[in-house]
Amino acid sequence: MKNIIMLLLGVVLSTGLQAQDQTDLTGKVKVEVDGLSCPFCAYGLEKKLKDLDGVSAIKIDVENAFALLTVEEGKVLGEEAIRKKVKDAGFTARTIKKVIDED
Repeated sequence: MKNIIMLLLGVVLSTGLQAQDQTDLTGKVKVEVDGLSCPFCAYGLEKKLKDLDGVSAIKIDVENAFALLTVEEGKVLGEEAIRKKVKDAGFTARTIKKVIDED
């Protein structure tokens, strides 16, 4: 009985972690990118990220290796969709998180 409870607990926890990986993102989203080293790289990444439905603006910081996406109001981006576009551009997305504006 104890083994069954532990197994079920493991399944519940792993399912929660998988759901967390596919977070829906709104507002401003920061994507840390490995391999981003020059303006030409940034251009290639920007072209791919522009294909994401709902992205209204993209700012790429080559020096700090991240992209800042602005999501249109009422639209939602999926983390996996962002990861795929970054990979399609030839890079690896590391941390993807919503940016909280502190006004």
